[in-house]
Amino acid sequence: MAKGKTNGAKAAEFGGQNFEAAVKGFEQFTSLGKDNVEAVVAASTAYAKGIEAISAELMAYAKKSIEDSVTATKALMGAKTVKELVDLQSDFAKTSFDELMSKSSKLGEMYAKVTQEAFEPINARVSETMEKFGKPIAA
Repeated sequence: MAKGKTNGAKAAEFGGQNFEAAVKGFEQFTSLGKDNVEAVVAASTAYAKGIEAISAELMAYAKKSIEDSVTATKALMGAKTVKELVDLQSDFAKTSFDELMSKSSKLGEMYAKVTQEAFEPINARVSETMEKFGKPIAA
């Protein structure tokens, strides 16, 4: 009969250890979910701020472009000769093209920065998760 109690005690001990391991695993899983949500929120916040800055840059460029067009149109209307008209139009076209290329380059850099900053929290979570759960289970 003592042997039965020993086996029962062993079973209870084994069950208790497995229960504790299950609780610990559930707590890790819950923590993982919470941390993932926080990473998504951080990524969304970084994205929103970046897009806000890009939008402001685009609006400033559009405003300046319209102002430059109005100024150029006034200058063209005041041209005295065809040569002066062609020269003014050529200068305006060249300046507009140069500004477009410069602004396109700047916007490209801004988009790249937004992408990097937005994915940074997600990449950190993936790395941490792989480090935590990617280890082989000890036998």
